[in-house]
Amino acid sequence: MTRSRLVVISSLAVVGLGVAGALGALYLDPARAAVGPLSPEGLALPADTRFVMGVDVHRFVASPFYARFGKGQGRLPAFTELEEKTGLNPERDVDRIVVAGRAATKGQEGGLLIVSGRFDRTKLSRTIETETMGVTTKNHEGMTIYLFREGAAKGAGAAAFLDDDTLVLGSAESVEATITNHARGEAPLRSNPGLMALLESVKPGATFWAVGDQSVLSRLPLRVPTPGGEGAVTLPPLKSVVVTGELDPQVALEMTGEASDAKAAQNLADVVRGFVALASLQASQRPELKELASAVSVTTEATRVHVNLRLPYELLDSLQPKRPVVAVTPAQ
Repeated sequence: MTRSRLVVISSLAVVGLGVAGALGALYLDPARAAVGPLSPEGLALPADTRFVMGVDVHRFVASPFYARFGKGQGRLPAFTELEEKTGLNPERDVDRIVVAGRAATKGQEGGLLIVSGRFDRTKLSRTIETETMGVTTKNHEGMTIYLFREGAAKGAGAAAFLDDDTLVLGSAESVEATITNHARGEAPLRSNPGLMALLESVKPGATFWAVGDQSVLSRLPLRVPTPGGEGAVTLPPLKSVVVTGELDPQVALEMTGEASDAKAAQNLADVVRGFVALASLQASQRPELKELASAVSVTTEATRVHVNLRLPYELLDSLQPKRPVVAVTPAQ
């Protein structure tokens, strides 16, 4: 992987995966109207998409979280390098990012990243063409696709502009499918009723959000270590999960998992409560853990488990590892 390719693609991926909704503008065509936090462009994703997550970059950058743990620690190197090479300032020019994954048979090669914002399309295209070694181009549905690793065993990666304000990156197959759907005004994601229902249930205006169905969750480990590291517990399987989060005025995370039945939902809730209780038991060594335990609430509703987390920034500060105090002698 060349340095310039890292600049153009990997840096955008860092922005998208480092957090992880946005409210898209409505199209006149009902088939292209936004669904929940997913903008109209997102509906051009392939029908076999199994998870989608997004971040409202403006909200994220303006949040106390970014001021303390992002910008406060020095600007992310990927942000700086990306701006130097392309003129694209993620903090200023990117509006929203959507990350999607397809069916399990597609593996990692089925992933897609949709970045929406205000780009200097000409400059960014020129950078890809002149500073990325081995890049080739092809025309698809009247649009230029930039191909990377063409002929590689795992398949080529690709990048393309859906329009002046939207960049899509991912495997060549997935990018081509998305371009085809977008160019023809099709919204195949609407034929995935399960994912549509999950998207519609996302809390409006969330800074970040994620939804996934059973096929994605089946890849996750069902046994996880306990907080004390002295064993592991088995998690009941889930059919779907919805996560939404806010970062202002505090970190607020809401997770809803759909279990197979009411008993499985209760079992999962008990497991989560058990983790919270174990954290409370360690409060004698770290008093801040008691506050952390009280910041979590767990409820059930039929087959659903709701986990709510509310973390004031003062509590997050107290959980940060304490730096050792180094004595300084006069000679030093």
